[in-house]
This record gives sequence, structure tokens and C-alpha cells, in this order.
Amino acid sequence: MSQYANQIGSALSDECWELMLGPELCGKFLSELPHCRIRILNSEISCTFKAESPQVIINNSCLCLPESGLNIEFQNVNCALLKKDPYSSENLSLVLTSGDRKEQITIEVPRSENKAIDLLTKKLIRTHEYLPNSGKIKSSPPALCPCCSKKRENVRTDITSHPIYHILSFACFVDQQIWIDFNRSMLSCSRNFAPSKECHPEGIISMASSEAIISMDLGEIFNSIAYLNNFEGIESTIVHCYNSHGHKLLSIIQQNTELFDVWSLISEREQE
Repeated sequence: MSQYANQIGSALSDECWELMLGPELCGKFLSELPHCRIRILNSEISCTFKAESPQVIINNSCLCLPESGLNIEFQNVNCALLKKDPYSSENLSLVLTSGDRKEQITIEVPRSENKAIDLLTKKLIRTHEYLPNSGKIKSSPPALCPCCSKKRENVRTDITSHPIYHILSFACFVDQQIWIDFNRSMLSCSRNFAPSKECHPEGIISMASSEAIISMDLGEIFNSIAYLNNFEGIESTIVHCYNSHGHKLLSIIQQNTELFDVWSLISEREQE
């Protein structure tokens, strides 16, 4: 590791740096990297994947990584921080947080990527001894009525009580790729995953591919609507999932019509 990288790493061991970052500078930064690991986090979803030689497209204030299926809307980025990576002493983390602090993306890069990191340090605004609140994601699920609270509690205790669990189970049985798509004010992402799932405590379910893993909190999904539509030239089932206030959280897509039949059957039973 170069002396420059050591100096940056030493400085960031005791503080974090707030940056003035726009899509153009972030695009130059990413284009200098041979690879990076990206982590997306909001109240209902976390997604981690590796980007090899990131290719960037900039459209006004939006930065797109088409091969990763990721869009970052910089009009809604409120805070950009460069800090030490909590998981690896060999990496630094560029963390972008939305104004409402409900969305966050972390780009992990090796400390040895001097040229890329130097681009960021030239846009230093201020240093912080501690992570500022503007750089901390805020978990604030919508307020629930007693009925919805009970439903969430049931899912936290028994994930198989949620209809989306069974829809994903059938999608895995079909043994076709499953697309997960979500779109928020700062971040949107669309990726495909292998037809396998893993359940975790507190109503969390995850899916993985060779390059990515996504975790979803089924306790925050209270309704779904499915329909058939063309997806990449194939008639497909699209399932939109909503929170208790009717806001769309994510979509599940699989290129067949059988998943729609299963969703219809499950919905009928839920309404009985």
C-alpha cells in the first residue's frame, strides 16, 4: 500500500470526511475503479453486489450503472461521506444518504485506489469526529393500526404466515430466475436472482445470485397486486408489493404465467 493511501487511511481512522459530490464527480470516481462492492439499504430492503469495472451513464442529475441495474438520483442525495470501512481495514467507504434518511448506499473501495480516492478528497467540505446524523439511516416504518400490528407480529414469529413467502416458494420451485425491482426517490435497482431462498428471524427472507444478495422484510409488506405483462419479450408475472399505507415497496417478476395463477389462488384464500 502506498504512503498516500496510508495517510488517507490514518486520517479516516479517527474521523469521516463530508464531500461535495455530484453525479459527474461520482461517475469519474467509479470509472477509475477496477471493481467495488455496493450496499443498498432502506427500511424494507438491503441489497449487496459487486460491480466489475463500473460503466457509468449520466442523465442530468441521475447516475446510472446499467450493468448493475442501479440508478442514483443526486437531487435527493443530502449527505456524502468518506469514512473507514467498518468491515475491512483494507477498504474505505463512500456513503450517500437521502434527505429523509430512509435510503443509503455504500460504495466500498480498496484504500490502494489512489487516483479514484484523490478525486474525492479534492471535494472535502468538512471533517467530522463522529458520524453526523445526516449520514445515519433512520428506520421509521409507517404507524400501524392494531390489526396491521398483529399481522406484522405474526410474520415476525412465523414467516410462513405471509402470502409472499408462498409466492416466492413457488417461484423457486419453477426454477427460473426471479427479478426484484424497487424504485425510491434516491435509489432504484432491478436485478435477477437465482431461484432459491433463505429465511431468517423476524420475517426476513433473502435471495442470492453469484454476484448479489438481497434481503426483504416481509413484515413490512401488507398487500400485493399481480398481473401479466411483457417483460423482455416474454409474457411474465409481475407482483407489486405494498406497505400498510399503500406505497409500493418492490416488484417480483418471473417470466411465466404460472406464478400469476398461484398468486390468484393465494389471494382468493386470503379473502375468505
